Amino acid sequence: MHKKSAEKTPMVQISGSCLDFEKERETILEFIGELEWGCHYGAKFECSSEGKTMGWDFFNMYFEMEFITTLAEVHPKILKEEGNILEQQFVLWLEKQFKKIKKDYHLKLVETPFEISKGFRIDPEAYRTEDRLWDLR
Repeated sequence: MHKKSAEKTPMVQISGSCLDFEKERETILEFIGELEWGCHYGAKFECSSEGKTMGWDFFNMYFEMEFITTLAEVHPKILKEEGNILEQQFVLWLEKQFKKIKKDYHLKLVETPFEISKGFRIDPEAYRTEDRLWDLR
């Protein structure tokens, strides 16, 4: 079987919540547009609604990884945030930027696996012996 590589560039998914997404979507698009203009990068940014629950509107934002690395070069404060990886640092920085313009969005990085695995990578039978199982009883 031949594996086909993804045609779309890797995207970083960020989920968020606000009170009125239809009104706030324009603000989000405008703000990200300013970031694109500031670093001279034409990102393929996507922002879509997830639905409404208990008065909160949930939404997803999709960023290209290249855009985030370019933005980190232009805004070095991104790298000073508390995350372990650049994506986490970017989410924390982006949330602070929204708070500066008095927008209260709750953002978090959606953990997506880098590699799809099916089952065990290590054969569990190699580690199960009758002696060990007897000791665990």
